[in-house]
Amino acid sequence: MDIKLKTLNKSINIEDSKLKVASLLILFLSMSICFESLFNLAFSFHNIYEYSPIARYIFFGNVIHLDNRSILSIEVIVTIVSLAISIGCIVVYNITKKSNIKIFDSFINLTSNVSIEVFLFIIGFIFFIRFHTWSSAPDFFDNSLIVCDFLILTTTYIAYKSFKLSSNNLLSRLIVLSMIKDFLDKQNKKTINNKIASILVISIIIQFIIMFIFLSVISYFSIFAMIYAMLFSLFSIIPYSYIYKLLTKKTKYIEYISKNIKTIENGDLSHKLKVIGNDEISSIASSINNISLGLEKSLNEQLKSEKMKTELITNVSHDLKTPLTSIVSYIDILKNNELDSKTTKDYINILDKKATRLKDLVEDIFEASKISSGDIEINLKKTDIKELLIQSIVELEDKIESSKLDFIIDTPDYPVFTNIDGKRMFRVFENLITNITKYSLANTRVYIDINVKDDYIFITMKNISNHRLNISSDELLERFVRGDVSRNTSGSGLGLSICSNLVDLQGGSLKLDIDGDLFKVILKFKVY
Repeated sequence: MDIKLKTLNKSINIEDSKLKVASLLILFLSMSICFESLFNLAFSFHNIYEYSPIARYIFFGNVIHLDNRSILSIEVIVTIVSLAISIGCIVVYNITKKSNIKIFDSFINLTSNVSIEVFLFIIGFIFFIRFHTWSSAPDFFDNSLIVCDFLILTTTYIAYKSFKLSSNNLLSRLIVLSMIKDFLDKQNKKTINNKIASILVISIIIQFIIMFIFLSVISYFSIFAMIYAMLFSLFSIIPYSYIYKLLTKKTKYIEYISKNIKTIENGDLSHKLKVIGNDEISSIASSINNISLGLEKSLNEQLKSEKMKTELITNVSHDLKTPLTSIVSYIDILKNNELDSKTTKDYINILDKKATRLKDLVEDIFEASKISSGDIEINLKKTDIKELLIQSIVELEDKIESSKLDFIIDTPDYPVFTNIDGKRMFRVFENLITNITKYSLANTRVYIDINVKDDYIFITMKNISNHRLNISSDELLERFVRGDVSRNTSGSGLGLSICSNLVDLQGGSLKLDIDGDLFKVILKFKVY
């Protein structure tokens, strides 16, 4: 026998998936026919001398009447032939079972998450249709029964293949088992899952009692009423199990949210909840994430504010101490010494410069504080930013001339409108141009350009620094940071930070670009 099978293996392509599918379908059909024929042989021949109706072509075709002896011989032949075909199909299937059917395998993979109850419900439903058909159809009319048998075998085969994929955790696919476990769990009586399971189990019991009473009233046999009520209740477990599965998905998600909220409560504001689905529960998870994000942002702002206060004390103390010490010293000299008018005038000029520097420093600190706290009013209006820039340059003409710098201005011939606060923007231009006059290398060129591109206005200011810039552009935009690390020049280190914040408040952006000694500021606004 082994030698014959090996020979047959060589003649048939083992990887022939089409042959495998054909052998399966023919096997299920021949087994269905064989079963119905055997059933007829066992139970349908009450009197072989009677005439009974039968389809001309055995199970299909026009109806004719034959004597039962003729039908008996036909049924025997059909049984033998269908049995032989079934055996042949089993042999072919065993030879070709290693071949892969991509569509079928993909379908089986899709069913790997389907619960056992679903397969039982489908098979049970087909059995119910078969029973109803069998009870109403005459003997030897088996076509509908064969179709039902074929569907039962096909569904059973698919279920077997699906269960084989998850053989290690097959019980996890039985939803009713988890429902019963939750119902019997005495340690977790107060959990939502336990309450849901209890409600569903009690509902099934009540349903059985109502069905039994109803069927007992309309039937004379209580035993049949009990059987039917029990069967109905067993089948109803399947939809109840699915209801339980759907509800427990949500309750598990609620438990997940509840558990992870404690992590956030313990101070881990960066911890984020998974947002699953698109319903009220997922909306709550999303809201919690937003609250955490808001709290984290607020905390970071608070820490940043505290850091700023520390920097204010550390950095400003030096800048305040120097002019104050000078002012006190010169006042002491003026009070305690009789000086000539020229020396007195020189000292007063020095005091004026020191006082002005002190005043500018205090104003910068005050403005930075207002911006940081959000206590600053911005009045956005349609403004010609080109005209505002030129006005700023004109007003600072004295500083520009004394700086020995060559300013080259390149602007469009037409007005350039944007939505800004003219007063605040003038302050930005004033700060930037003043910085250029202070920190540019003498006798070099300064380029200030305005370009309009893709509905955006770009204002570029370029100058050569009078000292080496060993600092990044991001660091320069921080408060109290200065390019002149030796602090030999006047300034608070707040100017660029204030400019950047004011530009942001007006819907624009300020970017610094440092390339060696080349210092470039780029302002960007949307055309209005």
